[in-house]
Amino acid sequence: MIPQVTFTDDERRRIAEQLPKAKEAFLANVKQFNQYPTPLLLAGDCYTGIWLEHNQDNLFLADYDPQAAWSSQDVFMQYQREDGLLPFNFALKYGEKEFFKTPANFFQVQCVYPFTRCAFEVAKKVKRPMADFERIYNAGSRYDAWLSTARNKSGKGLVEMYCEYDTGHDNDPRVTDDGIPHSCPNLDASNMPDLPIMPVLSVDLSAMCYGNRMALAELADYLGKPAEAVKWREKATEIQQLIRQYLYDPQDEFYYDVDSRGFRKYRTEHVTRLFLNKVLSQNEFDRVYERYFTKPSKEFLPAYPFPSVSVDDPHFVKDCPRNSWGSNTQGLTVLRAMMWMPYYHREDDMLGLLSIWLKAAINNDSPYPQEINPFTGRPPANTCNYTPSIILFLKSAELLLGLKP
Repeated sequence: MIPQVTFTDDERRRIAEQLPKAKEAFLANVKQFNQYPTPLLLAGDCYTGIWLEHNQDNLFLADYDPQAAWSSQDVFMQYQREDGLLPFNFALKYGEKEFFKTPANFFQVQCVYPFTRCAFEVAKKVKRPMADFERIYNAGSRYDAWLSTARNKSGKGLVEMYCEYDTGHDNDPRVTDDGIPHSCPNLDASNMPDLPIMPVLSVDLSAMCYGNRMALAELADYLGKPAEAVKWREKATEIQQLIRQYLYDPQDEFYYDVDSRGFRKYRTEHVTRLFLNKVLSQNEFDRVYERYFTKPSKEFLPAYPFPSVSVDDPHFVKDCPRNSWGSNTQGLTVLRAMMWMPYYHREDDMLGLLSIWLKAAINNDSPYPQEINPFTGRPPANTCNYTPSIILFLKSAELLLGLKP
């Protein structure tokens, strides 16, 4: 169990005083882009763009700015490629003199919380017309078709990882070892690198595909397409079974990527993406969680959980540098934990986790860091108004202390 930490009267006062500033910082990250007629949500004021891996941020933005939350889903459908691939990002500034040259970018997949699921939930929350649900269904179906072809070179039916940024795990040995490049060759996610280990069967991308198919099944029901709903549930069950067949190591009770040599034995937070997408049964979840997430100072439960890599894994990057999914506890991981912990009946642990994050936030110079050191709770460098961490501050204060801005 993750026990809740307590807050002093002074800390409660400072949290309450900070809340209006947190709301202001959150809404300040909604910016006008040239690519779209209405404003979109930045990943943070130091990440001047919108990323597909940040789409769940908009589930929370919908309570503050419904139009921006929806626009930040709709823009991906507007720019979906003809072959079904969704952009991984849009830059606030782009052109010949900028890092990003084009209005929409397709260098890698970089999707964790399925697009269909997020767009469906946002559309319901902000009460979009039925025509938009049909558009989400069509876009999600085309995306599944792209994943099933462009990322299935092995023919095994799982989704393959080709580059470091496919899963958003920057500077993580799991996705950099063996010469794996940052982005896909020629900056196109369809292209597999010419490496002996390729293709790599991916746990988290396959989990995302499962979640996307389950969302398509629910959306088909919502649209009155029962036969298609059955088809999507069958396809979801198929990849769920393949994940169990190919990616689960019963000896370690862990799910690993598989390359041409066999299991890639890196214990990283990629396993939480099975939780996020609800791939595992309660019993399957309990086996992993009890072994790796419940022992203080071990595996994924250091003083400030959940680290990007198990602290007991030999691949853990011990100096905890800036922007490291090879070690640090990431705001994105903690934010997503709010979306799976109640589902798997770990509500008390969730509150404990949020209390640790909130305590660190209010006692750091910057309350909204992208990441913190899993042993000290300190950010590894100067930080910015990172959108997931602003959301964590707002939601933690509400759930733990009953405070709202």
